[in-house]
Amino acid sequence: MEPHRALRRQTVAMASRRLAIVGTGLIGASVGLAAKRAGFHVLGFDPDPQAGTLALKRGALDELGSLGDPLSVELAVVATPVGELAAVVTRTLASSGEPCTVTDVGSTKQTVCAAASGSARFVGGHPISGAIEGGAAYARADLFDDCVWFLTPLPTTDPRRYERVRAFVAALGAKPVEIGAAAHDRLLALTSHLPHALANLLANQAGGEPIEGRDPLEAAGRSLRDLTRIAGANPRVWVDVMLDNRDELRACLHQHRRLTEELERALAERDADFLTAWIEQARRNRERLHRDRT
Repeated sequence: MEPHRALRRQTVAMASRRLAIVGTGLIGASVGLAAKRAGFHVLGFDPDPQAGTLALKRGALDELGSLGDPLSVELAVVATPVGELAAVVTRTLASSGEPCTVTDVGSTKQTVCAAASGSARFVGGHPISGAIEGGAAYARADLFDDCVWFLTPLPTTDPRRYERVRAFVAALGAKPVEIGAAAHDRLLALTSHLPHALANLLANQAGGEPIEGRDPLEAAGRSLRDLTRIAGANPRVWVDVMLDNRDELRACLHQHRRLTEELERALAERDADFLTAWIEQARRNRERLHRDRT
């Protein structure tokens, strides 16, 4: 039996607990839908009244509260954009009582973990799931089913609270995986933030100057469409992510530049052996990528 499946069955006792979600966009509202599916009572907060009302209408919330109200819940999930995350986590810890454990869903972890200032009540988190479209209108209860959900507890995190968050994540259908905050940010820079950066670069390069009067985008086939699927994703989300994880992303871009120079050299030298091995390695890596998802 898979550990996360067993853990999911251990969450029945949590079904009557009250959950607060701070930030009701795509991820926050999807957490709400998945939590309600698992039997939680969900209270939502959002600085944008329209966003909160939409999440309520979508059924992601049982009730909508006002920011600044004391939180009398056992678990609070902060789902605001990365640029606001550290400040909101700090406020949520301050406005909640001792029984409340606080977690988040941000795609960078070092900044928010530092902002928690060694609180025993905080567990960092990040579900590896999402969509191009943002907002509660696109929220889904099954968004986290069988996805990895990274957890980055602090050295000072109360182990019982960590287990509470693990159980909650499993109850949503995800697979909780513990990782250090720094390792998380390095990993996500390579597997998520770099692909977004390169998709934007490629879309902008192809959408640049015409070639002998022809628009390259009008001549594009499936290759370019597939490689730029994530280009232009929500700037409100991605500007914050790239700036917050800028050092790790810059390191990935530096490595990418070195690998590009190797390819340029092989082309200049007509090195067919290099190109053959290079393409074959890419094929094997892609097979591993897809095999690991099945």
